[in-house]
Amino acid sequence: MIDSLNGELLEKAQDHVVIDCHGVGYLVHVPASTLAALEKGVKQRLHVHYSVSVDVRSGSSEHRLFGFAHRDERQLFRRLIDVQGVSATIGMTILGGLSAADIHTAILTGNEAAFKHIKGIGPKLAQRIIQELQGKLANVALPTGGVVRSGGNTLHTEALSALISLGLDRMKAERALQTVLKNTKGDTPTVEELIKLTLKNL
Repeated sequence: MIDSLNGELLEKAQDHVVIDCHGVGYLVHVPASTLAALEKGVKQRLHVHYSVSVDVRSGSSEHRLFGFAHRDERQLFRRLIDVQGVSATIGMTILGGLSAADIHTAILTGNEAAFKHIKGIGPKLAQRIIQELQGKLANVALPTGGVVRSGGNTLHTEALSALISLGLDRMKAERALQTVLKNTKGDTPTVEELIKLTLKNL
């Protein structure tokens, strides 16, 4: 099984790229967020999901590669396509319209509205995604993203870990933390300030 591809980016199209690995060009479907970060002619690494779909009528099979800039995006994609009604195409559209961190947060907080603008997702499917994945993501670390502080860690992750260590329910802490981050204006708060503000919102 192919886990990742590392090579020069030969082509960029609307929904896929071609990456050269040791003389072999691989066509890889990528979400819009990943596509925007890739540069043609530059060596790139993509974390890959390999998919085979079979047409039950003709018996023919289609082999496709889906690529992601980060492992957590690939993991989230795999979670999404496990949900009934979420095809690989819809999964890629979701990751192209929302960051992995935003999807993760929307699922944990039950925010169906976050999926409204995603093509192919109606209210029922949005509800099903949340219902099926909320429990599975409850103890999974927030994907790459969020408010970044020096050192590469995120304020969100550090504050959430501290709140959980205080004995707070993860989902309640997540909701309160997101509310505080959305309402924060001006200078970025420290982790300590963020924790205090979040506790006031519980």
